[in-house]
Amino acid sequence: MADKTDGITDLTKVLVSASKKFTKKEYNRLSSVIFAMLHGVSYGYDQMDQRFLNDAADVYEVHQDHDEFLEEIDKEIDEVEKSLSKFKKHLPKKNKNNVIKFSDYKQDITNDGG
Repeated sequence: MADKTDGITDLTKVLVSASKKFTKKEYNRLSSVIFAMLHGVSYGYDQMDQRFLNDAADVYEVHQDHDEFLEEIDKEIDEVEKSLSKFKKHLPKKNKNNVIKFSDYKQDITNDGG
């Protein structure tokens, strides 16, 4: 364990974040990769430059969790459905063709939700 007098480094912060999100197997893999990099393993990068940072950003964009985006879309859909619920369909007694008549739709003015 790191000595408390050493302070909290960015490496420690990353390991703490990973420990909260990763399984034990994933966390062990991460710590092994960091250990190997500290001892000279390059993992296909001849030098650590902007290319590595660009690749890391691309990996994040491709594999990030899109739950927040999907939740936002769901909220927008709910709002649209709520505004559409002001309109009620009044079906004619008999519809002999497939023509939609706008007069068949009537706005519900009793629900003055906004």
